[in-house]
Amino acid sequence: MQTIKKILVDIDPDKQEQLALSKALQFAKNKPITIKLLSCLYYPSVVASNLLSVKQLKKAQAEIIKINQKKLDKLISQHSQSNVTFETEVVWYSPIYLAILKVVDNFKPDLVIKATHQHTVIARRLFTPTDWYLLKACPVPILLVKNHKWTKNTSVVAAIDPEHNLSEKSELDKSILKTGFAISSGLEMPLHALHCFDPSYWDILLEAVDKSGMWADVFSYDQQQNEPMVLEKLRNQHNVKFAEECSEYVPNSANQHIISGDIDDVLPKTLDQLKAGILVLGTTYRTGLLGSTAQRLIETVGCDLLAVKPKGFEAPFH
Repeated sequence: MQTIKKILVDIDPDKQEQLALSKALQFAKNKPITIKLLSCLYYPSVVASNLLSVKQLKKAQAEIIKINQKKLDKLISQHSQSNVTFETEVVWYSPIYLAILKVVDNFKPDLVIKATHQHTVIARRLFTPTDWYLLKACPVPILLVKNHKWTKNTSVVAAIDPEHNLSEKSELDKSILKTGFAISSGLEMPLHALHCFDPSYWDILLEAVDKSGMWADVFSYDQQQNEPMVLEKLRNQHNVKFAEECSEYVPNSANQHIISGDIDDVLPKTLDQLKAGILVLGTTYRTGLLGSTAQRLIETVGCDLLAVKPKGFEAPFH
């Protein structure tokens, strides 16, 4: 993705302020784009009503769709711009995340933008909301936006992991940096690259594994090396690979950052220091109730989150 030309914006029918649309329009400052406004509707109370016949139910659904189409038309009239071509679609479908994925398949946007809302820990773990499903399953980059504004000092931060096996095989880091470059260029924001090296993880691993076999090949471990020396060698190895990975899209070393520590602790602090408005990171589909690092970061970081999928990813819900 070199440039952003088509954006799918999820419109929340129950919200007065449309954060996703406001941020989508910022991509149209210097070039023409197409923005599709999507309103996904489904009210179980209407469907489950015993007072409505099948004919009355269809009529009620059609009326609700009509009302929401008028809302989209009003939004377009309020945000009309010469370099923005608007399209609209209102669908009645459940589950909502699957409705959005179907529209993504048909519209083929470069970017999906959706406002995200806070959920309780219990609700998030037991009933995975639309945000979580899209984070894991949307095949194109999806930007989950929060209630804060981008300013002239805002930056885009691409978080990569050159040592991860998946990243090397799927070129995930390259996709993250390429997407970060397209986003930062479109918004005229500086782009930073970031990698978190957690020494505590390697300390535990070095204590646990046998310093022979494949580990000998990886670490070149021998009697003259102690674990701190091996750890320092690993750190240097990370530095070299990180710089190589950044060379195409973030060549300025001043914008390359390697931080040490627990990612849940050090990453939010670093993002604040960099005045990050958008964090770009890779996600893959995983089942389970607790979710991945990317899912946790939605709640712990203050900036918007842009999720990128590995090469060849296909949505699992079709």
